[in-house]
Amino acid sequence: MRSTRTTTRRIITLAAFATTPVVLSACSSNGTRHAGDIDAIRSNPSPAMHSISERYTDRLNTLTHKSDTDLRAFNDDIDRLFYLDRPSRLRPGIKP
Repeated sequence: MRSTRTTTRRIITLAAFATTPVVLSACSSNGTRHAGDIDAIRSNPSPAMHSISERYTDRLNTLTHKSDTDLRAFNDDIDRLFYLDRPSRLRPGIKP
C-alpha cells in the first residue's frame, strides 16, 4: 500500500511540474499593449489598412499597375501621333 501512495504522489508531482510552464506561458503577454488590449484596439482598430478599403501592399500594387498602364498607353499615343499605328496607304509601284 505504501508503494502505491508513493508512486501516485510522484506521478502527481511530476504532472504538476510538467504542466506548470505550459499553464504559465499560455496567458503571458509582451508588455502592456498587446493584441487583446482594448486601448490598442481603440487607438487603431484596423492596423493593416492603409486606406478605407486597401492594405499598404494593395495600394502599392494599384500604383504599380497604374504606372505600367499609363506608360504603355503613352507609347500607343506616340504611335497615333506620328501615324505609326497604321500601314502606309502609298502604293509602292508608283513613280513620280
